[in-house]
Amino acid sequence: MNATVPTTVVEEPPDLATMRETAHRVLGPDSGPDALPPSGDELATLTAALQGHLELLLPEVEQAAGRLPENSVTRYGAMYCVGEARGKLRAPELSFAPLIGSVMYARRLARVLATLCDHYEIVSAGIEMTSEQKAFEHLADHCLRCPTCRAVDDRGMHAGLPCAEESRLYETYRAVRARVSAARLARRHAAEVSP
Repeated sequence: MNATVPTTVVEEPPDLATMRETAHRVLGPDSGPDALPPSGDELATLTAALQGHLELLLPEVEQAAGRLPENSVTRYGAMYCVGEARGKLRAPELSFAPLIGSVMYARRLARVLATLCDHYEIVSAGIEMTSEQKAFEHLADHCLRCPTCRAVDDRGMHAGLPCAEESRLYETYRAVRARVSAARLARRHAAEVSP
């Protein structure tokens, strides 16, 4: 008798470095609106690559986010980004000016792909709430409960009274965001430098 040994298929994780590099090529080094985009055939090739990357990454993000608790902030953010990405994939290129419409479409795909890569890293690690989200939650919770922060003037408008605790929490939030952004830029730079 021959016994068959079940084989386990180990899936490779998505190649986020390649996906980010493709997005970066469309967005340009500074990701600004004035950056010169690729044109013609190169733009069409990059757009097709972006669409392919999104189609590969969307189910991965969805599956990883589905393993998080339903009330998880990162799960909600990832699923929202999945919906945005699907909408961008379904949206047609703008036809009012062929090159401009194609560039705008490619840049939209590139921005949502870059964001989806970030979400994948977070949800696949099982992080229910990032440090940035925690810092913002502390700030928002304080502002909702603090009588000084909630104070209104005689017309019912926000009084804008100074609150030391709100200022401290806001600076903490800004510092955390700066660290997260610096780490993200360092990862991108490392990916660009490595062959």
